[in-house]
Amino acid sequence: TGSSMAPTCVHHQSNASTQAPSLANFSEATPTETSISTGQASFFTGGVPLLEDDNGVLVRPQHTCRNPVYECAFWFLRCSYISYNMEEWHTHCLSHFHGEEPPRSVRCPLCEWEYLGDDGKIAWDRRMDHIAYEHFQRGQTLKTSRPDFGLFHHLWNKRLIDDQDLKELKGGNHNLTREPRAFSVTGTGRRDRDRRRQPQRTQHIGDLRRQVAPVRT
Repeated sequence: TGSSMAPTCVHHQSNASTQAPSLANFSEATPTETSISTGQASFFTGGVPLLEDDNGVLVRPQHTCRNPVYECAFWFLRCSYISYNMEEWHTHCLSHFHGEEPPRSVRCPLCEWEYLGDDGKIAWDRRMDHIAYEHFQRGQTLKTSRPDFGLFHHLWNKRLIDDQDLKELKGGNHNLTREPRAFSVTGTGRRDRDRRRQPQRTQHIGDLRRQVAPVRT
């Protein structure tokens, strides 16, 4: 019957000594507790980083550990921002709300995690922490993320996206083909959105003429 083999080493029993072998003073007489035969070396080609000796303990070199890549949570709004700094990523993603409160009900686009709270900022922070620790720091990306219709509607309710944006997000590939109409990267978007929030009062030309006409005495 076959037996399972650990992916990193094969353990051989030895009765020569119960003490751990010294990595600094190795000789042919030193009992070897772990070894990899040449026939098994093919299992490790290209996939296992070399280990370094740290006072008799094998450790992975620091440079072999990849930093997680933090992708913008609003990639579906045509934002291509990425960062290796978690705090900067937090700040950037929060800026997409343009000062509006984030949703109080949030969910993860990569798993079944959900959270409902009384404070939108706290709920959003928990969502971001979950994605960072449970997904990004484990090497996952947003390429397989599912559409977050609740977030889409929240952005629409806050007038951060318009009707056409919402329609496009709810259909097709669930992402915009251009930047949201409600905001622009030039900084004039907030003024445009505020103008949409406050309906313009219309007056007839005759009314305007009466307002500026001189008063007769």
